[in-house]
Amino acid sequence: VTILEFLTLVPEEISSTELSGDRKSKLVQEMKESVPLVLSIMSSMLFSTTPTETNLQQKTLRCFQSWVQYGIEFEAAYPLLQQTMVLVTKEDTFEIATEVLLEAMQQHTWLRYNTLRDDMLQCITSEEMKTQFTGSISEQDEDTSKSLAKLFTAYGEAYADFIAEQLCRQDILVLMDMLMQLTAFSGYFPVDQELSDIPLNFWYVLQETLIDDGILPVQDSTQWRRQCGEAALMIYRQLVITIQQKAMFPPDNVWNSWTQEHAVAVMDHWDSIPFSSQDLEATLFCLKSVSEEVSPEENEHIHKFFGAKIFGRLPREGHTRLQNTAILLMGSLSEWLNQHPQLLAQIMNYLVPCLSVPKLALSAASTFSDICDACREPLTDELDNLINTYNFNVKQKVVVSIANVIQVLPPDIAISPIMTIITSILQYSSEALEMVKSDPELAQSMILIQLKYLSAFSKGIQSPSDDYQSVSTRHKFYDSFVRGELTTIYTTIEGVAQISDAMRDLTRDIARVWSTDEQVMKILSSFLELGTRSANPIFALPFPDLILLVQISYQHSLFSCWLNTAKFIVTVYGGQESCYPTFLEVIASITDSTLKLITNTQGEIDERKNLIGS
Repeated sequence: VTILEFLTLVPEEISSTELSGDRKSKLVQEMKESVPLVLSIMSSMLFSTTPTETNLQQKTLRCFQSWVQYGIEFEAAYPLLQQTMVLVTKEDTFEIATEVLLEAMQQHTWLRYNTLRDDMLQCITSEEMKTQFTGSISEQDEDTSKSLAKLFTAYGEAYADFIAEQLCRQDILVLMDMLMQLTAFSGYFPVDQELSDIPLNFWYVLQETLIDDGILPVQDSTQWRRQCGEAALMIYRQLVITIQQKAMFPPDNVWNSWTQEHAVAVMDHWDSIPFSSQDLEATLFCLKSVSEEVSPEENEHIHKFFGAKIFGRLPREGHTRLQNTAILLMGSLSEWLNQHPQLLAQIMNYLVPCLSVPKLALSAASTFSDICDACREPLTDELDNLINTYNFNVKQKVVVSIANVIQVLPPDIAISPIMTIITSILQYSSEALEMVKSDPELAQSMILIQLKYLSAFSKGIQSPSDDYQSVSTRHKFYDSFVRGELTTIYTTIEGVAQISDAMRDLTRDIARVWSTDEQVMKILSSFLELGTRSANPIFALPFPDLILLVQISYQHSLFSCWLNTAKFIVTVYGGQESCYPTFLEVIASITDSTLKLITNTQGEIDERKNLIGS
């Protein structure tokens, strides 16, 4: 035993010990020369059949694993590997023998030997192994099943090409059946068990191999390849059913019995969790999981979801878990819907009421945003209904979504829905200003919300390509805006001048009333930047009004947000010589105010570290 423990440590220490080049080389050479002796020692112990020497076999297997990991020749190690395949079917040596075989599967130079491939397959599909497997499944022995899952999966991933070409063989089908049962292992992952996801990567690798090798889709080739393709279809149909079952959300009594830690583990595992124990919901969740692979031109299967038998029968209330999954699925199919605009009306009619249901609002707003972003042009026909959505249930994400659709309209058509929404925001903002003295906290809360809506609308009204423009392209766009080329078309539209004046007055009033409130000023300065970036005269203040507002606001309260806004204004208007005198005056004013602050007491400087950083 002492010798085995020493021999187990030798490869590990040689690999990790830092020695000079010559000494290390000599040790490595001595290691290679000693391999036959070491294998001989292990062989004499591993082939022992005395029941009392089980502990010795376990230690020998641990030693063998260490040498396999270090790297020895396949031919020299193979007799011991064969004995390991025998011992893996024995209860006392199962665990360590499995680890040795897993290590063997990781030796890439060994995988080219068909002897290893064939003997391993014979081992894992033997009657002894099948008996052990059946017992672990029936008894829900997770530890044994997990070891088997790792061993089967490692073999499958290592020899995926061979499995794909021989999928009709009886022993291969036995292996596929065992992997399927492991994938369907009882319990909810990862709360009750942690093994059902182990084979998932193998299923992915095998699928890719079947497609790359031309076995799928099934073609008119040789009879054997057709049979392999048909077998693959049967296997993967069963896999879909299995994954659907594993995706089911537990019943309420089970879910409520889990601790917070368990619940978080489940939510961390899934991108988004299904909210029902119903088969339909699990199916929709699985469909959402693969929706990125759905081609926008697909015209056969997705239509079924939006047909009368499924979408037409979705509950409108009382089944929030199922509804959430269905809503999220709609959002994941937004690119597909852009190619099938005839379905948008019924989908938006379903989504809009969900925005007002607290348990559905988050998923509904997310899907609403995804669809509006992907289907801007098709949704212009539904713009009136979208405007009603704004009045019906105002949410920041909804505002951006509606603006996304308006963005694709020509100015003369876009102006009407813009004015509808802006008028509503102006009205609520006026109410906030009126109650400043009577209820300052409520007034501040209201104005923050309306400023966020204005910022969201300004951002949404911009073209989605704006974020990908080069610096030179963006500067050309700003120069065109400064020269008035982008706003001329708005000047003749009735009502634009009045709305623009109202927006200018609103920003002045907000800056005056909440001049010392940094939270309000940050959002106001952000809106001014976004409004200018939109190049829309309704949102973008004229240069004289904008720069004066920034200058006065900074003089009144030295918030760093105004420095950022000033920098952005220079970026936009810096190319116009007519603006230089104003810039010089503003820069002098800002510099003077900043220097006064810097020369103030150390305590005040510490309080304004964020300003100095800007």
